[in-house]
Amino acid sequence: MMRVARVEVRAPVTSFRHAFFVTGQQPTALMPPPSTVFGMCAGALGDWPDPQEFYFGIHFTFRSRGRDLEHQHITAALPAKTKTTVTTPDGSARATTEITVQPVEREFLFDTRLTLYLPIELGKAFRRPVHTLVLGRSQDLAEVVAVEEVDLDRGERARIEHTLLPISLRPSVRFGATALLSRYVSPPPARDAAFAQYIVLHEPVFYGPGADPNRAFTRVEGMSTDQLWCDPQLVDEDGFPRGVWLHRIVDQPS
Repeated sequence: MMRVARVEVRAPVTSFRHAFFVTGQQPTALMPPPSTVFGMCAGALGDWPDPQEFYFGIHFTFRSRGRDLEHQHITAALPAKTKTTVTTPDGSARATTEITVQPVEREFLFDTRLTLYLPIELGKAFRRPVHTLVLGRSQDLAEVVAVEEVDLDRGERARIEHTLLPISLRPSVRFGATALLSRYVSPPPARDAAFAQYIVLHEPVFYGPGADPNRAFTRVEGMSTDQLWCDPQLVDEDGFPRGVWLHRIVDQPS
């Protein structure tokens, strides 16, 4: 049994930017990247959590997806030979920067709900967040719905859905999309980003006896499921508790 904090957060609109899209259409990831979860926790805590001690489980849903137009303001330094003089209220000044406004189509998720399973002390920070909470970009405001302490256990059965799974489970899980997500971004000034592949799983997969064979978690010899836990307070109509996979964001020392 493991005691954790279960934190429920909602946001009316959110968008998780793909790190390698700079201009043009801006699609959204369908699951918060681990680095986004870490950043939200840092905002609630008012400091960077210890990445070696940090872990999280996630359950994330949204009602629908949409697209909208927004403006990007793109700046570029002018070469010295092309710098021009502009008239200002105080006289003249030499322009050094060129700014263009470009409309782009951005995808967003509507009516999102996020449940995090976190270390107890970190979960307590969400009762009185130090900074304004956002889910996604800085304008995607979020609110805390509930913070509870719950016990996770090692149930024989689990319903796994609306969550992230490590790519190592791909031989066992034939559903969900494989996605490259930002795993961890180090604190400033370095801000080094690390990426990893994950399974973004929204449709249900059932673990243990009694599972639908068409949606069963396939047991593969030698594959570890040590990080799979169950939330016994949340059980579906067939008696399967919610499965919770606990992720780390940095490699643990052996």
